[in-house]
Amino acid sequence: MKKLLFLILLLFSPLFLFSVEKKTYKVVIPKDWKPYYFINENGKPDGYGVEIFEAVAKNLNLKYEYVIVDNFEKILKLFEEKKVDIIPNIGITQRREKIFLFTQPTDSFFVKVYKRKEESNILKLDDLVNKKIGLIEENICSKLIDKKVLIQKRFYDHYEELILALEDKEIDAFCYPEALISKKIDGKDIVPLEKALKEIKRGFGLAKHEFNLLPYVNDSITELKLSGELQNIYNKWFSHKSYISLTKSEMIFLVISFLGITFTSFVIMFYFLSKKKWLLTKDMLIKEVNKRTHILQIQNKRLKKIHQKLKEQSNIDPLTKVYNRKFYNEKISELVSSYKRYKKPFSYMIFDIDDFKKINDTYGHDIGDEVLKQLTKVISSHIRTNDYFFRVGGEEFVILFSDTNLHQSLEVSNKIKDLIFTDIDLIENRITISVGLTQVDEIDSVETIYKRADCLLYEAKHNGKNQVKYN
Repeated sequence: MKKLLFLILLLFSPLFLFSVEKKTYKVVIPKDWKPYYFINENGKPDGYGVEIFEAVAKNLNLKYEYVIVDNFEKILKLFEEKKVDIIPNIGITQRREKIFLFTQPTDSFFVKVYKRKEESNILKLDDLVNKKIGLIEENICSKLIDKKVLIQKRFYDHYEELILALEDKEIDAFCYPEALISKKIDGKDIVPLEKALKEIKRGFGLAKHEFNLLPYVNDSITELKLSGELQNIYNKWFSHKSYISLTKSEMIFLVISFLGITFTSFVIMFYFLSKKKWLLTKDMLIKEVNKRTHILQIQNKRLKKIHQKLKEQSNIDPLTKVYNRKFYNEKISELVSSYKRYKKPFSYMIFDIDDFKKINDTYGHDIGDEVLKQLTKVISSHIRTNDYFFRVGGEEFVILFSDTNLHQSLEVSNKIKDLIFTDIDLIENRITISVGLTQVDEIDSVETIYKRADCLLYEAKHNGKNQVKYN
């Protein structure tokens, strides 16, 4: 009996190890790799990668301490020596899979080649044959460019040296990750080549001895994605500030309305204070008040319309003109709650464009954007006004079919898939989509219905694409 208990404990110990053990995880980061990692003016770790990790750590109630190192070489060495446990954000590559257990991607960036704007004869990488390109050793660029043996390579220690070397015409181009350099070249006559060298997906890297932690971190990342918190963190570190702007006529109207209301109030006060009481009658007062009230009502009506327009703009994706991720988060919560309370069914369709990265790489991002716009236009014209159509990622979309069961939505989903194939002819090959489709269930939450649909989408991709998988 004792032997049997020992075997059961041995077999199932990995399942409760994470919940029982309260170890302090060693989290390693480079000290200067903005905006992903750096030490701020208060002497504390900061940056995009740090903020994502601390959000995950808070969700999972992890204890941790930072290990600060000079470069990625030292990070790799520490993992090989099993002296650290986690790096919060690192490029996911096949070579690194020998060292790390990777989570699902949290973000990605493009590796690009940059040139002087005046160099009109350099349009693609092959145009750099026998020319000089600046690189940083151990950067991803040095590995990608290494295959181009006819390009002369010059190595530098820092991206600022790359920029100066290009401006001083020591080199003809340089290669660097777009996310790390784009803000540094704002206002300079430096532009990227149209086609990116590679897209690098990034995620958490865990030491292999921390395999039990991986599913928990993945679940936490999914929660951050669904809540919109991950997108907010990304926008904080990588996006320029953007505001909803009024048209010129709307701005003029708001200013005139404000001045008009102020002036009207002043006139009324002056009128009643300056006139003698014997000149005023009750009828005059009523007539004047009604007149001013009518004017204010008209102005308020116009202001309400502008307010409604601004509210709608904040929920719309600017490129495709369908609803954005922010409004998706609001609406899916509303529909799930409505189902639990009133049993109003709805179906959940998630899809993305097959091989969209290849389209961007082959035809350029302008054509890729045009594909997204035509696709949303075709679909919008074939769904009902009470259905909700969202762009939730680069080429990923969700449609929520209100008051619709699985059988009904399956018919619509297949029709949409076929329309995309037949109606969009921007490129030589036909555009196709893969679809995951499901119906809300009694036990569903916002997270579970998304996960179920996303797994079906993955299955559609894995089984050959251009199809609908449902349950």
